Amino acid sequence: MQSQNVQASSNLDALKSPVLQAELLDASDIIALQLAESERTDSVNAAGDAERINLDELLENDFASLTTSLKVSYADLQSRVAELSEELSSARAARQEELAEKERLAHRLTALVDALPGGVLVLDQNHTIILANPGAADLLGEPLLNMNFLSVIGECAASISRDGTQMVLRSGRRISLSTELNDGYGDQVVLVTDVTETYAAQEESHRSERLTALGEMVARLAHQIRTPLSSALLYMGAMERPTLADDARLEVTSKVKGRLKHLESLVNDSLQFVKGGETQDADCSLFELLQALKVSLAPLLAQHNGAWCETGLSRDVLIEGNQEALLSALVAIAENALQVTPNAVLTVTTEITDSGLEMSIRDNGPGIAKDALSRIFDPYFTTRAGGTGLGLALCAMIARNHDATLVASNPEDGGAEFKLTLPHARFKAAPSTLPTEPAGAAAINVRQQPTPLEQANHGAAFHG
Repeated sequence: MQSQNVQASSNLDALKSPVLQAELLDASDIIALQLAESERTDSVNAAGDAERINLDELLENDFASLTTSLKVSYADLQSRVAELSEELSSARAARQEELAEKERLAHRLTALVDALPGGVLVLDQNHTIILANPGAADLLGEPLLNMNFLSVIGECAASISRDGTQMVLRSGRRISLSTELNDGYGDQVVLVTDVTETYAAQEESHRSERLTALGEMVARLAHQIRTPLSSALLYMGAMERPTLADDARLEVTSKVKGRLKHLESLVNDSLQFVKGGETQDADCSLFELLQALKVSLAPLLAQHNGAWCETGLSRDVLIEGNQEALLSALVAIAENALQVTPNAVLTVTTEITDSGLEMSIRDNGPGIAKDALSRIFDPYFTTRAGGTGLGLALCAMIARNHDATLVASNPEDGGAEFKLTLPHARFKAAPSTLPTEPAGAAAINVRQQPTPLEQANHGAAFHG
């Protein structure tokens, strides 16, 4: 058995030898092997061809899908481009219409500005004139564009009001300036209005009013003169009696003298009123004005047993006006209160408000009769015996000459109050070298605060 195995192994080894294999293979075996190899090659080629076909199909399918997707995207893009083009065209048309409308509006506004009877100027932030209509050129002259507004005004103005809103041109015209407008771009719009005819009409109206007032004043003056004159003539007739004793003659002479002095006062006040209270303005200290008022009233306060109470500003201001005229007005108001109110307590108050510098004199009397409040500043109107009726009228005129207002009222808690209000253009802060406290209060020997009894005991006299 072992020998048979050895023999088989020897045969196998012999078969493994190439020479022996070649010898053993016959022609049919070779053909079979070639066919097998060919089939194997064909099988591999067929598999490769199948793989190539599958890849080509996949690529063709992907390309077709991509082409379809691109076509759809391109169609969408074309549609969106068409929509955007339409929207852009509509927006462009609307914008063009808007610009055309703005241009038409600009033309209309330009025509309107040019047609205005007054002048219109537009100034930049450096006060350079960047626009001027024909009305402005007619009033201020040419050239105006690119000129400094302040320089133009300085060249063509003969006089300018204190607040700068009114001016008289060298041509004789009177114009009004309004500079409160702003165009929203930082430029300032100035309106120039020719008020020459309006001013002339107002002056004519005022002249007519003055003539009417003059007629009424003459009638009242004649009435005021007739009473003391008749009294003086009557006393003079008594002096002609030869039997009149010397003492009686002296008494009558004194009465005649008193009537003549009253006539003199009446004539002097009338002359001052007719002159219009003409004053020379200068800077005057408020504290000095109040101190002068205290000094002027000191004898009257002592005579009438009056009291003075003052509240006001802690710092001084300078008033552009006539100190003597303002003082005379304040003295007349205070004196009137002292004459009609026994044991009067005068409260003088000064304060700065939105309206301006307010100076008020208030008493603790019965107040002013309601039917007299509207006439209290009329010339020759008075209900006080011996009064000329010109004191408060002169006070009102002095206030007007200072662009101020003078108002009489009855406060709710009693008394009468006269308030003189100077506009802001009429005063300014005083230099730091001036005193910051009202001086001289201790120099007046009067009561500073009223007692309750003094406030309660007053007669029902009229403030005239």
